[in-house]
Amino acid sequence: MKLLGRIFRYIFWFFVTAGIAWVMKKAVDSATRSRVSGGRERPRVEPQPAAKALFRDPVCGTYVAEDISYFFQQGKETLHFCSRDCMDHYQRDLNRAAGHDNDREAKRLAAGV
Repeated sequence: MKLLGRIFRYIFWFFVTAGIAWVMKKAVDSATRSRVSGGRERPRVEPQPAAKALFRDPVCGTYVAEDISYFFQQGKETLHFCSRDCMDHYQRDLNRAAGHDNDREAKRLAAGV
């Protein structure tokens, strides 16, 4: 009977010691975390990048951002192109249309239709 009592006593003290160690670990982790982050931990919020304006290429219809586009000034209007090829195609058709006296035909050719 003494042996069984000793076993229960060891098991009891083992759980008491493990519980105390667990509580102390939590307290140390909590104190360390509050010291590092300056109090309560706040969720990180990444700033959203500002939306960029997109312009439609008049030749192929692709939408392109201003900072990566090829642009062509036509009067007061600025046209944005997705590639150098589209811009050259537009200028070539515009020069070809300049020979035509029909304004509607010139716009049709310039649009690549």
